[in-house]
Amino acid sequence: MSILPANSAEQKAFLTPQEVSGLLRISTQTVRRWINEGKLPAYKVGRAWRIKETDLDQWLNKQRTAAPSIN
Repeated sequence: MSILPANSAEQKAFLTPQEVSGLLRISTQTVRRWINEGKLPAYKVGRAWRIKETDLDQWLNKQRTAAPSIN
């Protein structure tokens, strides 16, 4: 699952916590908490955090749960 199409001119190798929060429609603080807790892989560049798009895609796929079966 990719957030952006492979041929998108806007595709970036790294995303900011603000960009991730916008894509997932959650608060930036939640993204930062996941990073600090080691749940979401990220890189510290100076004072800023960056999340590799491929790491985010892999992490999201691991978070996916199977739909409950209906009997």
